Amino acid sequence: MNGNLVQFGGDLHLHLARLQVSLGNINGLFAGGAIAHEAEFVNRTQELQATIKESVERAVALREALRAGLERDAALAPETLSSWVSKRQTAQLHARADLIEQMATIAVELAALSTVEAERLTVTAIMARRQAIALQVEREKQL
Repeated sequence: MNGNLVQFGGDLHLHLARLQVSLGNINGLFAGGAIAHEAEFVNRTQELQATIKESVERAVALREALRAGLERDAALAPETLSSWVSKRQTAQLHARADLIEQMATIAVELAALSTVEAERLTVTAIMARRQAIALQVEREKQL
């Protein structure tokens, strides 16, 4: 019986690890005065953009699956759940748990995909800010 929970945890683990890496990367951009060179930012932006392009269709499919799952679970009347419990209909209860676990896994995967986009936007924002500051400093030197 605990095998289901072990499998669920395993399914989540990969996505949670990706989420942690992306969040760590974003945090690292500002931690300890870490200053990346422009070339590093350009390379990282290109890597992230390629990753995002590969995952766009996946994200659309995941959002649709999540929406459908949420609607399906919301359509279950409380009386139905009560009936399943009182009649000890564990197959239906397990099926519902499977659906909810699947939705949780999808939500975590979507979060991981979103953090990749957040990382790309953060790197792009830093590059844009650096460019603006460099031009401002250059202009002020000319005055």
